[in-house]
Amino acid sequence: MYRPLLYLIGFIFFLSAPAAFSQEANNPLLYSYQAVQFSDMQVSHDPVTLILPGTAYAGGFSSYLDNPASAALFDDSFGTFGIAWRNVNETGRFLDNSVDFDRSQFGVSNAGFVYSFPTVRGSFVIGAGYSQHSFYNRALSISGRNNRSTMTDFFKIPGSIYEEIAFETWALDWADEEQTFLDSIFRIGFPPGNFPGITQEAEITERGYGGDYSAFFATEFLENLMLGASIGIRSGRHNYERIFLEIDEFNDYDGDFIETDHGGTDIDTILLNDKIRSDYVAFSARLGAIYQFTDNFSLGASYTFPSRLTVDEEFDAVITSTFDNGVVFEDDVLTEFSYKVTSPARLNLGAALKDLGGLTLSVSAEYVDYGKTRIDFDADLFEDERLENRFISDEYTQVWNLRGGAAIDITEEFTLRGGYGLRPSRFTNLDIDERLISGGIGFKVSENARFDLGVQYSMFDETAILYEYEDHNFQMQSELVDRDVNRLQVLGTIRISMQ
Repeated sequence: MYRPLLYLIGFIFFLSAPAAFSQEANNPLLYSYQAVQFSDMQVSHDPVTLILPGTAYAGGFSSYLDNPASAALFDDSFGTFGIAWRNVNETGRFLDNSVDFDRSQFGVSNAGFVYSFPTVRGSFVIGAGYSQHSFYNRALSISGRNNRSTMTDFFKIPGSIYEEIAFETWALDWADEEQTFLDSIFRIGFPPGNFPGITQEAEITERGYGGDYSAFFATEFLENLMLGASIGIRSGRHNYERIFLEIDEFNDYDGDFIETDHGGTDIDTILLNDKIRSDYVAFSARLGAIYQFTDNFSLGASYTFPSRLTVDEEFDAVITSTFDNGVVFEDDVLTEFSYKVTSPARLNLGAALKDLGGLTLSVSAEYVDYGKTRIDFDADLFEDERLENRFISDEYTQVWNLRGGAAIDITEEFTLRGGYGLRPSRFTNLDIDERLISGGIGFKVSENARFDLGVQYSMFDETAILYEYEDHNFQMQSELVDRDVNRLQVLGTIRISMQ
């Protein structure tokens, strides 16, 4: 058991002063942030359900993620394979500077089959495959002169997992002759509260995905009443990396009190490179129903059961200090940690109008109470678990995620689609609403093959905690960064009819 990893993310200090921090920013290194993120399901699916929800309508293969009963509306058997390209562009505003940064990722979005059994009346459909429903793509870059704090202040927070390696690399040192307390190497020798400043440059990236390997079935249980269910294995991966460089650009720290093999000198740069890799897996299950009032109008509802995710995390941090005379000190720490996350249930309601002179409309509203997310540590961390879950209950809230889309058949072979979505903020005191604009096309490439393309653009802004530190009055402070986030994803799917 690696208890220090809990202190790495600073969540105890975050919990000790929620009024100071939680209303102005979120912290991407908190377990609460990770847990809610892993339990979330964004809209990636496939090019059709990306735009037209599948709660009351059967569009693409991944409609079963919205409502497994939608599979009963498929009138043919088919196989499908899809790929996705995703890009994130962020503008980070920190220390009166704005820096743009972007990253992309590419991979499989879905693959599977649907088989529609021949029936005298009604329908019976089964299917299986993989559908990606979440992606974790963030990219932040900052650069500027900081006259308030230094990342090395973060290293000295009591209980920090960085403290030992920071001391071994001279990022921290004893601040008094009696060696009773440690301080930043950039503060030693200056009166309390006096800080010449430091040049900071950083890149922080997140990458990853989440998806379901599922089997599902649906049937017309009674006339015009479709019922369906799906079970599967939910899995995903999230990678976080921070590269944070501090530079004594103007040689403000020119003391010779640090003894090295080459004589007294001072530090020129300090580099922190830390990584967190998280892998998770869980069992997933859904039930759904659709009622067709007419050939053109239907209502649907589905329920996704809570899932219990097993999360395995690996944390690696390296601090490298380079001195003016070229001497380099480097030390690292590697830890592993496992815990459980219970994701909240999800209720999906939807309606669809189909084939009205070639026009189809589909809308949905999904209810999720993120405050119901729960973390389960081992028994010896019960108090930390209790505090963390209390924090989630207080800081996260219930939302209605809204989506709507339209498709028009220009010809029998060509379809045009467009849609809009709103994902309200999951935070009680933070306004981080994400708006999604989507569009796409679909067309036949042969008698038995169809290609669908979907594009979605989303945007939101937030204030995030870059790092926390104690000031000279031993009060917790935060360095905050404003982030304008723009995401673009492009999904392409080939669908081969088997009939």
